[in-house]
Amino acid sequence: MAYHAKTKRARSGHKVAYLTFDDGPRPITRKILRILAAHRAKATFFMLEPNIRRYPQTVKKMIREGHAVGLHGVSHKEGKFYASKFSVVREMNQARQTLRRKTGKDTVLIRTPYGSLPHLKPSYLKALQSAGYQMWDWNVDSLDWKYRNRYPLVLIRQNVDRLSRLKVRPVILMHDLKETAAILPEILRLLKKRGYEFKRLSPSLTPVQFGKV
Repeated sequence: MAYHAKTKRARSGHKVAYLTFDDGPRPITRKILRILAAHRAKATFFMLEPNIRRYPQTVKKMIREGHAVGLHGVSHKEGKFYASKFSVVREMNQARQTLRRKTGKDTVLIRTPYGSLPHLKPSYLKALQSAGYQMWDWNVDSLDWKYRNRYPLVLIRQNVDRLSRLKVRPVILMHDLKETAAILPEILRLLKKRGYEFKRLSPSLTPVQFGKV
């Protein structure tokens, strides 16, 4: 994704990065959790409903270890998810119900498939907000789904450094992939070397949304 938006400016001397993982949970998610634990890093997982149903114990592990859980819908199909304002709310509601049923945990954090631009119409966003959801995009795209090698590390470094100059906190998009897990320790070391700590997203924050500054 080429779209970027600004977060709130970070307080001087207080550098925070928000790691986010989409499309899970998957079998590789447990390795990602082990790596995060080893680095004492918190993250946010935007999950698909079928995967929540398939790997509920992994979701429970996320919650126990202090990560934030969010929703990513059900189908991850552009034509189906974005068919109407009713379909976007329906998919998030289904994912939310499954999360509650499988783990007892509730969340209002969501990320729509492929990000909000260009498919999430203003009326769709309004419907989601009326249903109580907080929609998050990102401002650093690792492109790990496309470049399943070390190039996402380069992209993260370049974009985090750019945002640092602007005093903007990075919200980094990654996915539950084995290739991402392979370079995650290097990503964490890189960011820690630059003075970042890792926190989870929360409804108390102002969300990054494409097209908003």
